[in-house]
Amino acid sequence: MKTLTRVLGTAAATAALALIAPTADATPAHANSESRLQYATMLVQSGAAARTDAYLNNTFLGWVTADPGSDYQVSWVDCWKDGDWATGNYSSNRWFKAYVTHTGGATQWAFVHSSYVTNQSAVRGC
Repeated sequence: MKTLTRVLGTAAATAALALIAPTADATPAHANSESRLQYATMLVQSGAAARTDAYLNNTFLGWVTADPGSDYQVSWVDCWKDGDWATGNYSSNRWFKAYVTHTGGATQWAFVHSSYVTNQSAVRGC
């Protein structure tokens, strides 16, 4: 039952993201616009550091929070960037630009270390 609840919770969160998808520059899309950017949906682990760029110094925004009843947050991912090496669940210099909510009190595009992103799918380089 617990697994089913998580699956349903993730599905509901994914559906909610589809309804409020931001545009690339985080400004509202025009109602008459036929093209909207489509973002890959991935899971970002709670506790990942959200950063303004793919570097460690002076970029910290806050810690990624989790969706209710989960250890992850369902997030859109726009692109990847190689930056500073860091060790989370594994060592890498790859960072993803994801639309996340964090403890700094905002929901915004931020870079998170690749080791905290699961269900990774192909996205463009930043």
